[in-house]
Amino acid sequence: MRVIITSLLGILLVSCGGGGSDESPPPMNYIDYPPLWNDYKVGLGETINLAEYVAIEFVAVEEDTRCLYDARCASPGNARILLKCITPRGATLVRLNTSNALPFASQFDYYGVQLRTLEPNPQIDAQGMPIPIPPNTYEATLFVTKEAEPPHTP
Repeated sequence: MRVIITSLLGILLVSCGGGGSDESPPPMNYIDYPPLWNDYKVGLGETINLAEYVAIEFVAVEEDTRCLYDARCASPGNARILLKCITPRGATLVRLNTSNALPFASQFDYYGVQLRTLEPNPQIDAQGMPIPIPPNTYEATLFVTKEAEPPHTP
């Protein structure tokens, strides 16, 4: 009886993957450290890890007064987001805006980040009322650059 239970337990462990490590390669479109100088989409609460140990976390949407989709507005309004930009030298909080009249790009350490778009855009329902945007649906398109080389110490 012990032999049967031990055999069944062994088969169960192997079939569930508990008997060894998973050494399968990552998916074909997976990049260990995506390069700088590209657009990246990041959802609210998500972090993108880039080359040179740069990481950017989309922390919050602090304001969203953008004009509603298909509405006539005197001004386009603005959405302001908060990012946590991380390098090996530390973290910096950065606020970026969708309005070109306000800061939509910033530098942190030796790098730069620009807010290209923030989606979704505010919309109205059939009665003409604004539809609330669920926070988990926000997605920012960020362009990340290297602005300078760190000084070399002898």
